Amino acid sequence: MRNDEADNVKEQAQVERDIKDLHGLGYRQTLRRTIGSFTSFSLGFAMVSITAAVFTVFSSPFDNVGGVAIWLWFPVLAGVMAITLVYGHLSARLPLTGYAYQWSARLVNGHYGWFTGWAAMLAFTAGTAGLSIAMGSVFAPYLWDNPTRHQVQAFGVVMIILGCVINAIGVRAATWINNLGAMVELVGTVGLAALMGVGLFFFADKEGPSVLFQTGPVGGGGVTFTAIMLAVLLPVYTLIGWEGSADLAEETRDPRRVAPRAMVRTVLISTAAGFFIYAIFSMAIPHGIKGTLEQNESPIIYLFRFHFGSFVAVMMELIAFIAFLSALIANVAVCTRLIYSLSRDKMLPGWQVLQRVNTRTRTPLYVIALVGVIALILNFASAGIVTRIVSIVGVTYYATYVLTMGGAIWADRHNRIPQVPQGSGYMDLGKWLTPVAVFGIAFALFIMAYLTLPKVNHTAGEYSIYALAVGIVWWAVYLRPKLSKGEAGPPPEALSLAESGDELAIASESARDWTERASQ
Repeated sequence: MRNDEADNVKEQAQVERDIKDLHGLGYRQTLRRTIGSFTSFSLGFAMVSITAAVFTVFSSPFDNVGGVAIWLWFPVLAGVMAITLVYGHLSARLPLTGYAYQWSARLVNGHYGWFTGWAAMLAFTAGTAGLSIAMGSVFAPYLWDNPTRHQVQAFGVVMIILGCVINAIGVRAATWINNLGAMVELVGTVGLAALMGVGLFFFADKEGPSVLFQTGPVGGGGVTFTAIMLAVLLPVYTLIGWEGSADLAEETRDPRRVAPRAMVRTVLISTAAGFFIYAIFSMAIPHGIKGTLEQNESPIIYLFRFHFGSFVAVMMELIAFIAFLSALIANVAVCTRLIYSLSRDKMLPGWQVLQRVNTRTRTPLYVIALVGVIALILNFASAGIVTRIVSIVGVTYYATYVLTMGGAIWADRHNRIPQVPQGSGYMDLGKWLTPVAVFGIAFALFIMAYLTLPKVNHTAGEYSIYALAVGIVWWAVYLRPKLSKGEAGPPPEALSLAESGDELAIASESARDWTERASQ
C-alpha cells in the first residue's frame, strides 16, 4: 500500500513538472498525458511498421539490384540514426506537440517554422491516404476476386473512417491499439519469421543464403547506380515515421526523457527486425525469385502458404492486417496533432475551429475530421493507384528532416537552443550536434535526390513541387504579414500562472492498464 502511495506521489509530481514545462513554453494543458515509455515506442514503431513496408515493397530490391540489396539497410541506418539523434536532442529541450514545426519556429522564426510544418503535414496526410490504399491493394483481393480500382478505394475508405473514429474516441483508445499492434508485430511477424528461419534447415525448395549475395535484377540487365538507389528505397521507406513519438509530447509523461529514447529504440529495433525478416523471407523463396514475385497474392503470404499451408498463411495475413491498421491509426494521430499545433498558432485557415479540443475525449475532433476528409479526397484522386499518393511521402518526410536539422545548426551557432540541467539524463549531443546534423542533412539530401531525379521517380518530384508550392502561396498571401505583426506563430511569452486544478485533472487522467503501468 505504501508503495502505491509513493508511486502516486511520484506520478503527481511528474504531472506537475510536465504542466509547468508546458506553461514555460506558452501553452496550457488541454490534452491527456496517458503515454508512457512503452506506448511512446509503440507509436513510433507503428508508424514505421516493418510488416507494412515489407509487404508493400518486398519485390523492389529484387527488381532493381537483386538479393544483395539487403545490405543497404546498414548505410541507411547510419544516416537515419544521425537524424534521430538530432531529433532526440531537440525533443529533450522543446517537448511540444507539433515537434518539427515548433522546433523550427522557436529556434529560427515562424516563417521558417511554417515551411517545416507544411512539409511534415504533407508527409503525414499523404502517408495516411497511401496506407489506406496500400491496405486495399493488399487485402481487397481477399474480399473480391480481381478487385477493381473502385473496390480497392472502397476498402481504403472504410479503413480511413475506422482510423478516424478510433482516434476520435480518445488517445487512450488509439494508443491501446498501437500497443497491441506493436506487440503483435514484434511477436507475430518476427516470430513467424523465426519459424520460417527454422524451416530453412528442412525446406527442400528454397533459395538459401546465397540469395543474399545474388546480384542482378530478376528481369535481367546490369546493376547501375540508379538501380542501387531505387533498391535502397525499401529501408528508406521503412525507416520513416519514428518521430511520431515526439509529435505527441504533450500527451506523454516526462516527454523530455521518454520521446528521445522511444525514437532511438524504434529506429534500432525496426532496423534489426526489418533486416532479419527480409533476410529470412528472401532465403525462403522457392523455385525461383521471378516465379514467386509474379504470384497473384502477396509474395510474403505465398511463401507461408507454400511452406506451411493455409493456416499459417492466414495467421500472417491477420498479423499484417493488424500492423497496417495500427500504422494507419498512428498516422492519423500524428497528423492530427501536427495540424492542431499549427492551428493553435493561427497558421492555418479555420484555426478558430481547428484549435478546439473536445472536453470529453480530450482530442481535437475537428482536426481528426479534417484529416479524414483530406485522406478521402486523396484516396479518390489517386484512382486506386498507391504510387500516385505515396510518391511525395518520402520526399516531404526528408524535406522535413533537412529543414529541422538546418534550423538546429543555425540555432546552435546563435546560441538559441535551450539548455537542459547537467546530469538530468536528457539526450544531449553537446558539441556533436552540428557535425551530426551536417551528416544527417547530407544523407537526407542524397536520398531526396534519388527520390526525385531518376526518370522513374519524376512523378514524385513533380507532385512534391506542386504540393510545396501551395505552402509557399499560403505563406506569401496570408502568413507572411501575420507572422511579421506577431498575429500568428508560437506565443512570445511563457504563461505566468501556476497550473490549475483542471489542468492537473486533465493531465492525470489515465487508463492505468498494464501497458501504462509497465511504462512507468
